[in-house]
Amino acid sequence: MNDHTNKNRASAVIIYLLKRWSLVFLLIFTLITGVDAASALLGSGSTGGSVLFRLVFAAVASVIVNIVISLFIAPRMNKKYRIFRGLVMRIAEDGYSETLIDEMEKELTSCLADKEHNRLYISQYAMFLGEAYISLHRYDEAEEKLNMADMEYMERAAENKADLNAQQNMIMLHVLLIQLCSARKDVGQTEKWLSSGEKYFSRMRGKNDWVNYFIDTAYFESLLVHGQYENAMKLLEKYDNVKPISFGITLDKARCSKLMGNTDKAAEFFDTAYKLAANNWRRKTVELERDSHTDINESEKS
Repeated sequence: MNDHTNKNRASAVIIYLLKRWSLVFLLIFTLITGVDAASALLGSGSTGGSVLFRLVFAAVASVIVNIVISLFIAPRMNKKYRIFRGLVMRIAEDGYSETLIDEMEKELTSCLADKEHNRLYISQYAMFLGEAYISLHRYDEAEEKLNMADMEYMERAAENKADLNAQQNMIMLHVLLIQLCSARKDVGQTEKWLSSGEKYFSRMRGKNDWVNYFIDTAYFESLLVHGQYENAMKLLEKYDNVKPISFGITLDKARCSKLMGNTDKAAEFFDTAYKLAANNWRRKTVELERDSHTDINESEKS
């Protein structure tokens, strides 16, 4: 994309925003003026203030109204937003399923028909599908989906450090890429994405235990791919008392113990993770990890 195209796009966005602001400004100014005129006719003595006051009030109120509409109202009136939110809520409650994966594939295909207006949805569907396929050890499909995520678009959004959703999207994409490369035992690519993601990790580190653990998942995978299993286990131990993430911690400990050759300990962790699993998808994930081969080539054939 050249500079001329970027300038045209920026100009179009500015013109669009000005049109929206002007429309709301006129509506608010007209409303205030109408109320003021009605009050004067009724002889109430109460007016909306001077013309200058009404102009300033309408100008400021137009900015506020447009922000509220853009952030809270318009997205919820958008059909694609409602569908996406519904699918994500189902993942949060019940985990993935083959039916849900098929639905997300269909929505992704629908979004791809209009890439320009669905760039964020495409990236988000790509990441969730990538996560599902990594869990299923279907790494080629995971790679295909993650490659659909618009890294450039997401990076620009994340330039606004106050936009937490944009930071979380970048963290999620990097963690998934690291998990994929680690599963394939690709040390170089694992370290590449770890290095690339660190600036986003540092921005969100300390927000809460879940975010910290998600970030540390990247470092955990790096330690695994380097064969530093004892250090990987130590990294997990700091979360031993954080119950909301106990399933993930226990499953990672099982994976690490298995790689260390401690089959008895690994079996114990796998059994505990299975009991902690809140849905069938998590139980399926435990069994896949329990039965998986440590050789990535064998794993991808199975």
